[in-house]
Amino acid sequence: MNHFVNGINLPLRGHVALVTGASGSIGAEVSRVLAARGAAVAVHGRTGSALEKVVADIRKAGGTGVAHVGDVRDAEHLDAVVTDVASTLGPVDVLVTLAGGDGLPAPTAALTPERWRSVIETDLTSVFLTVHAVLPGMLEHGGGRVVTVSSSAGRRPSGANAAYAAAKAGVVMFTEHLAKEYATAGIRVNCVAPAIVDTAKLRHRMPTDRFDAVAAHVPLGRIGRPVDIAEAVAFLASDASSWITGTTLDITGGMTL
Repeated sequence: MNHFVNGINLPLRGHVALVTGASGSIGAEVSRVLAARGAAVAVHGRTGSALEKVVADIRKAGGTGVAHVGDVRDAEHLDAVVTDVASTLGPVDVLVTLAGGDGLPAPTAALTPERWRSVIETDLTSVFLTVHAVLPGMLEHGGGRVVTVSSSAGRRPSGANAAYAAAKAGVVMFTEHLAKEYATAGIRVNCVAPAIVDTAKLRHRMPTDRFDAVAAHVPLGRIGRPVDIAEAVAFLASDASSWITGTTLDITGGMTL
């Protein structure tokens, strides 16, 4: 396949991507970067207005994008989304599972069973359900690329609550299991694990005047940006990473050193 159009390198040209959690800062940027690399992108999330803004950005830049609003904890809904994307854009062969949340600190003694179940369902079970919805199409069409999203909280103990840490650690092992199970089917599965990233959610939780103090503890001298995550995802979704599977890429500015 010719990846160059008018002199522009489009390594994901001809691919169809589904990005969950696309109404958030990182998911939106991942969607825009994948589209800029040539993929047709279906964005999924809970906030319709935010998704429409992402789609508008993609189309304004000359790309192809569609939006789906819904809950990644609903298996029937996800099956319907994948079917609809296949009929409008083509079979999904790039999946990015960004949906998740609730890493807010909480002592384990104060972590209720209800909150535990909710966090596990949102941050781990939803990844399984989304992958489960996409796998049949990838198997039928001879392969695909899956990029899951963990967190530095799932790599080593942190200030996040135990349920979030366990869920994100589970995403890493789920990634490795899938990579080994489906390698011979041509499906590559990798994971990215960001640390602190400058998002709308972070700015809501943390005053921006604290950013410099936090950055002082990062070896590379700054907190992450959504584009840092997006570029890594685009790499793992492209043929440039064709001999990489089952890997978790820590995107932390060196914070895990």
